[in-house]
Amino acid sequence: MQQDRFAREGDYITLYIPARGTALVFRVRAVSRFSIDYGPLPIPAGLTLPTYDGTSATVPAYGVLPGRALVPQGITFPSVIPNVYDGSDMWYVPEDYRDRLFHVVQRVTPSWLRIDVQVPSGVVQSRFQKDRGMGGVDRAFGYTRGAIETIHIPKVHYGFRYGNDSNIDAVTFVRFEYAEYTVDVPANPELIFDILTRRVPSLWFTLPIFIPDPSVESALEVTYGAFGFPLYRADERVRALEEYRRVLDRILSKYAGGG
Repeated sequence: MQQDRFAREGDYITLYIPARGTALVFRVRAVSRFSIDYGPLPIPAGLTLPTYDGTSATVPAYGVLPGRALVPQGITFPSVIPNVYDGSDMWYVPEDYRDRLFHVVQRVTPSWLRIDVQVPSGVVQSRFQKDRGMGGVDRAFGYTRGAIETIHIPKVHYGFRYGNDSNIDAVTFVRFEYAEYTVDVPANPELIFDILTRRVPSLWFTLPIFIPDPSVESALEVTYGAFGFPLYRADERVRALEEYRRVLDRILSKYAGGG
């Protein structure tokens, strides 16, 4: 990922949610950018893992992923920073953090390790031809190698899985490059429409939410008051603006009241 992939003050960010066909739109008010040399992947020594060969392997030391082994369940990252909201997941924040987004690039060494993300943790979202094929680190597709980029929304735990399809043990290390955005939602439905029809530039991200999940939908409702703005064609402006005014009323009431 290039350095300029991160947003700047004044930029718009659009988060598209495929499972709903909707998008959330934010304006970036402030940016804090840092990096964290996290350390090894949080894989405990002695853990038994499945392998690509149908056998099992034991983790020989903390953070070492045995050759041909994979982490089958999504894991979160215990915080190395004190006083976070959830010590077992450093990127988790509750719904009253709706004025923040975490934009995180996770870089893992060795760079040939497979990585995928589950949103929420435990739910595989990678699909091929709708539901004809399921992807992930345990399949032939649906993963990246060495790095993964995510935008974390409040009240959702993201789970990460890893695979070592080489025949050597991998001593792992994780570095996070991230931006914490202070955001609000533009109050103008015409601006929302122009952003979603690509008339106004915005940084677009597709959230890896292809399969509807009750916990994610509950998180969106509690945090933002809506699942986002439905996408309309450019020639459906009147219909879109009517809907966007209704959606904005619900979203802006959350930001105004904090509840």
